[in-house]
Amino acid sequence: MIKTAEINQRLLEDLPVIRLPKFVPPSGGLSIWWMGDDRITFQAISTDTAGAYAFWVDEPPGHVGPPKHVHSREEEGFYIIEGQVEFRAGHIDAVLTKDTFIALPKGIPHSWINTTTGDARLITFTAGAGNEGFFLMLGAPGVGPAGPRATLPLEEINARTRRYGVTYMETTDNPLDGALEIGAGRSPTVVRPAEGERHHAGGVVYSVKACGSATAKAYTLIEVHIEPDGIMPSHRHAAFEEGMYVLDGSVRATLDGETYEATAGSFLIIPWGLPHEIRNTEGSAARLLLLSVPGGVEDYYRAACRPFPDGRWQDDLETDLARLRTVGLRFGVFE
Repeated sequence: MIKTAEINQRLLEDLPVIRLPKFVPPSGGLSIWWMGDDRITFQAISTDTAGAYAFWVDEPPGHVGPPKHVHSREEEGFYIIEGQVEFRAGHIDAVLTKDTFIALPKGIPHSWINTTTGDARLITFTAGAGNEGFFLMLGAPGVGPAGPRATLPLEEINARTRRYGVTYMETTDNPLDGALEIGAGRSPTVVRPAEGERHHAGGVVYSVKACGSATAKAYTLIEVHIEPDGIMPSHRHAAFEEGMYVLDGSVRATLDGETYEATAGSFLIIPWGLPHEIRNTEGSAARLLLLSVPGGVEDYYRAACRPFPDGRWQDDLETDLARLRTVGLRFGVFE
């Protein structure tokens, strides 16, 4: 967790940044076969984000998913890209479909399974990072076709997961068996496609799926809808690490002076302090998933943008950009 004194020091000194951004194309990332037939592609791991978060896309085949387990260190989030996945987490038992998100607090036992006969696709991220090491240690290189389905006894799994703060367990009638004290008083949150507070500026709609107050300040997740000619103007953060996944469409991303055409499936790793701009130069809308670590950046969007109306809306680009610049100074967001 970043301490307030450290954030203030960054704001006051505007320290130069040694770390560089990273563009991961749709075919990029580090792929493994997990348990023989589950392809997982890591688009950001600990070394990419200074331990702030890890981000990957899981493609489990039909009727496949992990057994019940609990995390003691990281907060988790899952976003369904394709398919239908059932999550059992604490007292929540919910079937998630396309564009649905679930926030899973640490300390809450959970499991999930692809309930269809075909492959599903879901984004998984953790804040902070490190748990991905378990998968990288046991997974096979993600080349060639899938192999036969493999399993490991719980005792063998737990012998390997201890260093990662994860414990696997048998399913019982009590969904909170195995819960940790660190999760007391918290619950998973399911956010359906049309849900989440919405704000707009510069031809962009920001739909907050998880705010810092719901994630113990670990992260904020925002679904970003960019109209043609819409823009997230060039800016940099004094305290937030960011990752952006392109869900639909294509955007032009400029990261620290380098420009990339980011199509669906691309991922952008943006360290704190580095300037970045996202612009839609195409004729159709684009959608991105914005992960910000730690949580709290939603306060900037609440202050700098306007509430999204139920009916038609139109932005005044110059007015919006001026307001984003002015308000940004209060939240450590600079040009």
